[in-house]
Amino acid sequence: MTATARPHAARYATAAARARLIAEIALDRWAPGTATPILRRIADHLTDAADQFDAHTPLGGVVDLPSEACAALWEADHLAEQFPYTRFAQDFTSYVLAPLSERPLPDTAPLRPVSPAMARTESALAHTIYVLNTDTAHQTEQPAAWLREVMEAWRRWVQLSELVRIDNARPCNRHARP
Repeated sequence: MTATARPHAARYATAAARARLIAEIALDRWAPGTATPILRRIADHLTDAADQFDAHTPLGGVVDLPSEACAALWEADHLAEQFPYTRFAQDFTSYVLAPLSERPLPDTAPLRPVSPAMARTESALAHTIYVLNTDTAHQTEQPAAWLREVMEAWRRWVQLSELVRIDNARPCNRHARP
């Protein structure tokens, strides 16, 4: 199909490539044994979304989101939310949809750790995610490397959020909550 027959083809191809790369990341991710089937299901949903983006021809030359792809991405997000030990951030599929939508990329929410060391780690990771999200040159020049860095930063963020939750709940830290 030619570019004139399929307007915005590059944007759909970028979304498909991002979905496939995140699926690859899911399959390569180390996680507890119980997470492996969930990671496979997340990867399957992402691959389904990528296939839908590849096959989609927008109506009237405008960018629209194929419902089957959106449903597959929703399922992937839902699984990640249900099973946090997969270490995918909530709404991680926004990175797939970003080339097709005007939605901003996900931002971090404050974790409010009691521990100064965890607060420093939180600050550093939040800064890393912000810089990656706003680095359009890196997104364009090395999209696969950029997306891998983003997913790794978010994996570390999810891991830190669980550690903060546990640390803040310790009896010795309950009085020191920020």
